[in-house]
Amino acid sequence: MLSADVLSQLASVPLNDPSVGASGPQPDGSLICIWRDPGADTTGLETRITRVDRGPALDMLNDLVATQGFSCYTPDDGTRCEKTWINDTYPVNDGRTLFWRDDVLIDTQYSNLAPTGYTASIIASIFG
Repeated sequence: MLSADVLSQLASVPLNDPSVGASGPQPDGSLICIWRDPGADTTGLETRITRVDRGPALDMLNDLVATQGFSCYTPDDGTRCEKTWINDTYPVNDGRTLFWRDDVLIDTQYSNLAPTGYTASIIASIFG
């Protein structure tokens, strides 16, 4: 699902270690991928890919803009919203990126781990 370039940026980070929470395919058909070293205090990346109908998805994205200061734009025939901030405990960047298209929502939250091209790589894998 990720390009070789993105995978190389994550080469030293474990994927879906059982100690960091539920991951992989879920009973509801969604997919959770967690890139995180279980020994790290904050560095990690979690992506959830789920089915969400247009109305609820756009309501959620609009609410993120209105109440949490996210910025949205429309690349790749979808809607992408994102925001970054400084971690409350460590001097690192945290953030969240969401992309919705054709009833598929890609929702990534991260702390101190933001590989270049990560979301674009997932979009290309899902939508071609």
